[in-house]
Amino acid sequence: MFRVKTTYRNGTERPIIEHGPWHPTRKEAEYWAETLREFGYVVEIESQHGKIEAKDDNADLAAALAGMA
Repeated sequence: MFRVKTTYRNGTERPIIEHGPWHPTRKEAEYWAETLREFGYVVEIESQHGKIEAKDDNADLAAALAGMA
């Protein structure tokens, strides 16, 4: 089982982090992650066993910088 974790800002001090629904396959989760990336969201894919490396190597840096702003 896999899910997409989405990070975005809505004018508040801290970023909003949402965990999406569980998907039965990694391919399905990657499809939704890519769709959300196209809309400008910072996303990563998680499995029930922990974080999976995302295609966006700068996601962790972006999240850290967003938290500092």
